[in-house]
This record gives sequence, structure tokens and C-alpha cells, in this order.
Amino acid sequence: MWKPLFLTFVIFIASLNQEIKAQTIEDEIIVQSTKLQVDGIYGAETYTITKRDIQNSTSESIVDLITKYPGVKKQFDIYGTGFGVGSRIDIRGFADTARDNTAILINGQKLTMGDMSLVDLSIIPIDSIQKIEITKGNNSVLYGNNSSAGTVNIITDTLPDQKDSLFTKFIAGSFGKFEGALSGTKTADIYSITGNTNFVSTDGFRRNNALNQRNGSIEFKGVSENLSYHINVLSHNQFLELPGIRLTTDYWEDPRGTGTPTQFNQRNGYKSFYGIGYSPINDHQIIIDGSYSFDKSQGNLGEFSDTEIYNYQISPRYLFQSNINQIELDNIIGIDLIYANYYSDRMQLDGRHYYTNFKMIDKTTAFYFNSNIKLNQQNKFSFGARYHGNWLRASNSVTTGAYYGGTYTDKSSENFSNPQFAYHFGYEYLLNKDNTISTKLGRSFRYPNLDERIGLNNVSFNLGPQKSHDFEISHKLNFKNLNVSTTFYYMRLRAEISTTDNSFANRNLAPTERYGIENSFRYTFSKKVSLENNFTLTQAKFRGGDRNGNDLPGVPAYVDSFQISYSPLDNLSTYFNFYYQSNSKMINDFRNFQIAAKGYHTLNIGFTGKYNGFKASLALNNLQNKKYYNYAVGSGSGVYGVASYYPLPGFNTLFKISKQF
Repeated sequence: MWKPLFLTFVIFIASLNQEIKAQTIEDEIIVQSTKLQVDGIYGAETYTITKRDIQNSTSESIVDLITKYPGVKKQFDIYGTGFGVGSRIDIRGFADTARDNTAILINGQKLTMGDMSLVDLSIIPIDSIQKIEITKGNNSVLYGNNSSAGTVNIITDTLPDQKDSLFTKFIAGSFGKFEGALSGTKTADIYSITGNTNFVSTDGFRRNNALNQRNGSIEFKGVSENLSYHINVLSHNQFLELPGIRLTTDYWEDPRGTGTPTQFNQRNGYKSFYGIGYSPINDHQIIIDGSYSFDKSQGNLGEFSDTEIYNYQISPRYLFQSNINQIELDNIIGIDLIYANYYSDRMQLDGRHYYTNFKMIDKTTAFYFNSNIKLNQQNKFSFGARYHGNWLRASNSVTTGAYYGGTYTDKSSENFSNPQFAYHFGYEYLLNKDNTISTKLGRSFRYPNLDERIGLNNVSFNLGPQKSHDFEISHKLNFKNLNVSTTFYYMRLRAEISTTDNSFANRNLAPTERYGIENSFRYTFSKKVSLENNFTLTQAKFRGGDRNGNDLPGVPAYVDSFQISYSPLDNLSTYFNFYYQSNSKMINDFRNFQIAAKGYHTLNIGFTGKYNGFKASLALNNLQNKKYYNYAVGSGSGVYGVASYYPLPGFNTLFKISKQF
């Protein structure tokens, strides 16, 4: 049904625009596919990655671009395939549940609702991205569920000053890595159309680790005197072989081996995003945007599975600015309407009988507002709140006579409703032209996704929502060639959702807490030499229950990235990077009795250059050829010293060449 509606929308917008006289526009009203206001949220820390940053990077993936900031790390890299496949972004130490506490959005719309397993940033052509907004800390007021740790909003909208262009890129690297990409933009008067496509393949670091993937997107955008609109469609098709775990002996003797030579996963689907912005009068704007997406995942993961998820979302909002006695106000009021359908069939290994089928319908209606208040140049406030209604209907049916070694049983349809609320207060104070202090406190929440409700061996549809109260305070120094940013944060959580020891059943944990310090330091010695260091200190612990004081698994206490950049010539630059991550408790080790997951460090060097309009880069990673991993699971049997490892590549190279026409 969505196709006729989609076509109707296109025809409506085209006909509407014919009524508006085309003219040169000085102050265009642009849909930027973001709920952030002009100055963001006062008190919140937001980083922006620009189009230039993306094209100048030696990175092969969106994940690597995002995780260079303090407090943001790569989590759950179990494949070692590259291109960000299967990697998660962990903000402020949520480890195994990082994907569920950090909302990933495209053009302001969430990638998935209800089930987060299909969030894979590798499906987005990296060259289609105009900018990325990273906001650390509670962002539940604007984005609702899954935003307790922060949000990453990937914006693909063609910007209003975009010119006709053609961009092509090729990547080649170790373990058979290859990527070919092509993107282009054509503009005409007040219209623009942009297309992107790329093909990715690799043999993978381990055996049975190959990847073949095709992504594509096309976007249409129009702008007139007081109206803007866009339509964006993305598609993806991915085939990934799954190498499985390495046990303790296997890891040391043959880290590239596999114990699952036939397992694989295949995904395909598409996502469409649309938006319209209308400004009836100055400083007032009405925006309606939404999305529709479909994802299908099939594979052999020790069982045959066939999963489909359909998402619908529409988000109208009203932005307006005003002045009261020289006090500037920037306001947003909005509604989120979300509908998600989930179907998953699980089949016996003989391939003949489905032993269970899961169904879910997830509905959300939410109202939110935020107001930024600028008293003067020194004092800025923000406050906002959200009321979030959620209705879930879920069921599980088991085929009569079908065999399975687990404990799944029939569960007739159950209905759950547990409305939540979120709020935040922010404040920024400009000490002087070089120093700023900001602080923010608030409440956030998240609902369990369907995979958590299903569990590994039993169904627990009635898991409760997670709640968090958080506080942060930051200082920023921008003085000549020196930039320093430091943040202290504290999160106090109740009913945190996680997996229990041994049984791998999901539950709401006893009270927990997280706190830490994030620091970014950059000094530019000259046009040729600069130094940058980002470090994070994190503590994640139980603060109640029979494990009071124990560390939460998978959270390293210390992460540091140090980099020196040197440009001997105008068209040539190089960098040296040192990355260190301390040890942590293994995933599943809530008792804190297993051996620790080892810390590690890597040394990396890269070179970038320009010649006759071509850009080229060469990255040499893990120069010491270290044998390491960043994800390990303690034995479910509770036996000391028995663990599952996911080894990562030793020394590897990546060469990239591109040209903008």
C-alpha cells in the first residue's frame, strides 16, 4: 500500500511547487532532517562530522568515523570483516546492550523500532552522507526510546548550496577488501537529485568470514521561497558468512579458524524517508517528516531463521523563535507516531519444520517539547520533556511435534502498555571568550527489544522498561591553537535490561550506575603539525542487590587514542595513531570471577595526498601484528577459565583513491 501513497506524495509536492513562483532565495527554509534546534540543546555535548571530514578520512566505515571521539568506542566487533559490518557504537559504557541505549537515526528517523538487531551502519553508502550529529548523554526528550546514552543522526539530505558533481572512489586492502563507489548530484533551478551506489566485498580475516554487499540510495530535494521537501530511498543487499567463536585453545593456536563453516546470514531491504518544511511567517516553521522501512534477514545461525520487520513513522513538529524583553527563545513542539510489525520463524536444523514463530506489533504515540532560552551572551538555558506511550502485542506459537532443545512454549497474544516520561534541564555559562561551562541533568528510559523479550531459551515478553537519571558537567577551552573539552557524567539506573549469568535469560538487573570523565585535547603547533588526544575513564557497577559493588561486564575502565599529524607539503600529510583499551570483565561475568578480557593497544600509520584532483590515502593498521580481540564471553557453564573469543585482524592495509569531478 505504501507505493501508491509514496507516488501520491511526489505528485502532490510537484504540483504544489508549480504554484510558487521560482526566484532567487536568500534565506531558504531547509529541512535538515534533525530535531536539533539552531544551537542544539544548551548544556548537551554535540559533535558534528562534516562532508569534508568524511571525504578526507582514511577510514573505511561510518563506525570508525564516529568512534574517534572521547566516550564513544567501537563495541561488539565480532566478525573482523571491516567496513563496519556487525560493529556497534558504545557511548558511555553499555557494552553488550550498547545498540539498545544509543539511538541510530537516518535523517531524524530511527533505523528500526522494536528489534535492534537489524541496525547495521554498513548498509548506508558512506559517500551519501552530508553530515553526522553525535550527541552524548540522555537525548530521550527529542528521540524517545533507546536514547539513554546518546544519539547518532546520519543526515543524507542534499544541502541547499550543493553544486553539480560526480564522485567516484575505490578501496583495496588486506584480506581481499574491495569497494567501488559512485555518487553524483544534478541541480536545476530549485531542484536537486542525488544518487549513490557502492559495492563491497572481502574474504574476511577468518575462515567462513566473507562479505558481499550492495547499497544504493537516491534523493530528490526541492526548495522554494518558504517551502522545502525531500524524498530519500535507500536499498541494501548483504550476504555475510559467520565464523563463530574461538575457544581458549583455538584462539591461541588458530585465531583465523572457524567452528561454524556453514553458518551465514543474508539481509535485504529498503528504507524511504520523506520530509516537508513550510514557513508561514518569519521565525516559524512547520515540518512533517516520516519514514517507511522493510528488512528481511535469513540465515543459518545454528538454526534456520527467517525474520521480517516493517516500520512506519511520522513526526510532525513546529519550530518557532521569539524575543521577550531581549530574551531569545527557540522552541520545538512535536509528536512521534510509530508502528512496527515483527515476524520471525525459527526452523529446525533438518530444514523441514518450523518449531516456533514469533509475532509482535509495537505502537508508539509520544508528545515532546524543548525550549532554548538565551538570556544574554553569557547565560543560556534549555528545558524539555516527553510523554511516551507504548503498546506492545506479542505472541509465540510452537509447531506441534517439532523438536527443539530449548524451552520455548506456546504463548498466546499478550498486551503490554507501560508509558514513560523523560525530561532534561541544561545550562551554559560563558566565562569569557575562551571558556564555557555547561551542565545538564535529566531522566531517560528504554523498552526491551523483542530479542531481549524472547531470550535464548525462554520467552519473557513482560520485561520491564529501564529508567535512568543522569547528570553531566563540561568545560570547554578554545584558546588560539589549543582546544580542550572535559566532561564528567553520572548515570543512576534502575531495572537495567541485560542477560543474567549462565542461563542467558534476560531480566531487569538490580540498581546500577555509570560515571566517568571524557577529555579531548588538541593543539596545533603550526600549519604542518598538530597533536590530538582523546581519553575516557569509565566505571560501571552494581549499586544494589547481592552483587553490590561488582563491575558490569564488557566495560573497559580506560580508553585512550593519541594521534600526531604532520603535513610536510601542501598536498601530502601523514599521521601516527596509538590506541589503548584496558581490560574488562568478560560479557556474562556478573559474578566477577572469570578471567578478565585482556586489554590491548595498536599502532597505526596513515598517509593522505592530492594530485591533479585525485585524493589518495594509505592506512597501515596494527603495525605490531598483535593478536587481540575486543569482545569475549565468559562460559555459560560458570567454569573458570573457559571463554569464547572473537579474534580481530593482525597487521592490515587499506588503500583508497577518489576523485571529485
